[in-house]
Amino acid sequence: MSGLRAGLCLIVLAATPAWAQGKAEAAAAPDLDARFAELDRQVFELGYNGCDLELLAQLTSEDLEFYHDVGGVTLGRAAFIDSIDNNICRDDFHVTRTLVPGSLVLHPLYDNGVLYGAVQSGEHLFSIVRPGEAPELTGRAGFTTLWRLEGDDWRMSRVLSYDHQPISEADGH
Repeated sequence: MSGLRAGLCLIVLAATPAWAQGKAEAAAAPDLDARFAELDRQVFELGYNGCDLELLAQLTSEDLEFYHDVGGVTLGRAAFIDSIDNNICRDDFHVTRTLVPGSLVLHPLYDNGVLYGAVQSGEHLFSIVRPGEAPELTGRAGFTTLWRLEGDDWRMSRVLSYDHQPISEADGH
C-alpha cells in the first residue's frame, strides 16, 4: 500500500507544474485575445481596407495557403498580395471588410506549454466602395485563420474564407 501512495504522490507532484502552467495560460488568455484581435485589425482595417500591401506582406507567411469557397485557392504570399492588389484595391471600386462584433474566437496552440500558434475564427461583412458613393453592403462570410509564430513575428499561415452569402442593407445588417 505504501508503494501505491508513493506512486500517487509522484503523479501529483509531476502534474503540479502542468496544472500551474495551465492556470498561468488561462490567466494570460485575455492578453492573447487582445493580441490576436489587434493582429486581425492590422490585417483587415489597415492592410485589406487600407490597401497597405507592405503591412499585409509582413503579416503573411511566405508559404501562405488561402482557401476561398468562391475564388479558389491562393498559394504563397506573393500570389495573395497580387490578388488583393488586383481584386480588392482597384481604382474603380474597393472591397472593405468589417468584423461582426462579438464573433471573434481564439484558440491558442501550444507545444509542451510553449505557444507556437493560434486558430482565430469569426464572421465578417463585406462592402463595395465606389468613388463618390456610399459603401454598399454586399456579403457575409465566415473565416478561420491559423497564425504561426515565425521567429518573433506572428504571421497568417493558413486561411479559410467560407460560407459567402449575398446580403443587402434590407437584410438588416
